[in-house]
Amino acid sequence: MVKEKSLTFLLIVLLSASLLVSSCSGKQQANKETEQAVSAVQVEKRDITKNVRYSGMLRGSNETAIMPKVAARVTAIHVKPGDVVSAGQTLMTLDSSDYEAAVGIAQAAVGVAEANKRAADVNKEQARVAYERAKTLHDAGAITDQALEQAKAAYDVLAAGAADAALEQAQANLQQAQTNIGHCTLSSPINGVVGNVALSLGDNSSPSSAALIITNSTELEASVLVNESEISYVKEADQVKVLVKAVDSQPFTGQVVSISTVPDPAKKNYTVKVALPNQDARIRSGMFAEVTVNTQSKSGVLVVPVNAVVPRSGRMLVYVVDENSRAREVDVEIGLKNDEYVEIVKGLSEGQVVITKGNTIVQDGALVKVIAGGAE
Repeated sequence: MVKEKSLTFLLIVLLSASLLVSSCSGKQQANKETEQAVSAVQVEKRDITKNVRYSGMLRGSNETAIMPKVAARVTAIHVKPGDVVSAGQTLMTLDSSDYEAAVGIAQAAVGVAEANKRAADVNKEQARVAYERAKTLHDAGAITDQALEQAKAAYDVLAAGAADAALEQAQANLQQAQTNIGHCTLSSPINGVVGNVALSLGDNSSPSSAALIITNSTELEASVLVNESEISYVKEADQVKVLVKAVDSQPFTGQVVSISTVPDPAKKNYTVKVALPNQDARIRSGMFAEVTVNTQSKSGVLVVPVNAVVPRSGRMLVYVVDENSRAREVDVEIGLKNDEYVEIVKGLSEGQVVITKGNTIVQDGALVKVIAGGAE
């Protein structure tokens, strides 16, 4: 009986010890700190160039609007948007019947004016002869001063050239009428592509509205307005990035071709024109573009990837990884910035490890584990 009680007591002691050990082990596991996985890179020195984005619209570098010079009904359209055309090619025809009638009227008016001029020439010669005779008679005392003056006045009227002026006016009216007939044929002034046809058959053209747009789309041009603080860094022949999201997610390479010397009177910015080759015609005139212009640059400065800097309540923060693998919050002062890197003016030293991914959720003092991936 005593043995049984001793055995039971021993079992109870062993069970209690086992529970105590299990409890302690659980507490130790519960107290073990969890590491946060982050990506990180070292602070390094490199050259950096600031870039600024400006928005603009792409147009053909040699784009022209075909403005009708007469008002008339559209009788034929020979092209459609996208057609390749040559200089001198007929694009649109307008009704010329009214102008053809005007030519007939003008021709008749010229005929009348020519007849009037011939009659006036005869009368002028007769008046000249009469005036010369009157002078001879006046010198001989045969006629009065008044008679001489009358003869001279008659000659002066015919010599004034009213008939000549009337003929010239009639001839000018005829020429204008004939020119108007020519204006009823709209032709392309350049080699290019039809960008837009604004009129349809039966519409009436207007000298104040473009009938067609012709563009040379093999080279496009974007005009952007650069502010005064950046314009001094932009130079002709500089290469720039031109992003056309409607065509490609990657930017194309353009070149600065001109920079205005005076600001836009309304916006007070300077117009910069950028040429963009388009030999494969992937880009269309009128598409929206983002032009990235390089401005200030510095050499051999401390930089970190842009995603290493966390803006927070007016502060610029970076999380560094210390020797104990803990994240430490550091205030920094930044300088130049581009799409990839930002200059660190104050707060960091070369070689320090900064968190680039996970820094928006990590806390100061948190235990971290750096994994592969760097700035990605």
